[in-house]
Amino acid sequence: SVNDPYSGKTATGGIVTFTDSNWVMSFTCNRQPHFPDQPKDTLVLWVYSLLMDKDGNYIKKPMPECTGNEILAELCHHLGIINELDGVVDNTIVRSTYMPYITSQFMVRAQGDRPEIVPQGCTNLGLVGQFVETRNDVVFTVESSVRTARVAVYSLLNIKKQVPDIDPSQYDIRHLLRAANTLNDGKGFIGERLLRKLLKDTYYEHILPPTHLDSQEETKRNDSIFSEYWESIKGIWHK
Repeated sequence: SVNDPYSGKTATGGIVTFTDSNWVMSFTCNRQPHFPDQPKDTLVLWVYSLLMDKDGNYIKKPMPECTGNEILAELCHHLGIINELDGVVDNTIVRSTYMPYITSQFMVRAQGDRPEIVPQGCTNLGLVGQFVETRNDVVFTVESSVRTARVAVYSLLNIKKQVPDIDPSQYDIRHLLRAANTLNDGKGFIGERLLRKLLKDTYYEHILPPTHLDSQEETKRNDSIFSEYWESIKGIWHK
């Protein structure tokens, strides 16, 4: 299903990146309205590209050399609506901003391109911030900069303390299922009802996100559907 961007609810639910884009173009349509006085028939989208030195897939120029409408055309190409470009251009205002270093910390790099927080052999030099090598951390957050400072201080002053570990929540199935549920406006995720049925009254039931209790009639209907699915699966298995 497609979330209605005019509904006032979640639209894209976050940034969407076109993985086959030469520019590594991304866009997002956040919950509307974006501005307090925004007209009800107007949507505000945010578009971003990472690579500034590559020709586009549709517009054969680097993004910094493009007009706003050319950037819009590249977006339409990746959205698969390039045949509607004229209508989109007539009804869209593009405001472009060029900030070549704003996300330079995300640029492709190799091991050794960035220094260690305390370079090998240094006893009075610590490097902190977004452009040093860290362990199991991400850039672009204040927390990551603070962590590099703590590592530098503890190392240089020989303080026997450990910087708090980072919670690897990206590997926690509970967080992933809750995120999937949230992205769908709390309506659940594909296969949720089957999963709830399988895990009911088991040790693993707690991994599922909280949900509103179904009515008795709906519960009976879901049990019936589950039984039909289960019989079909058993039939395939025995073949």
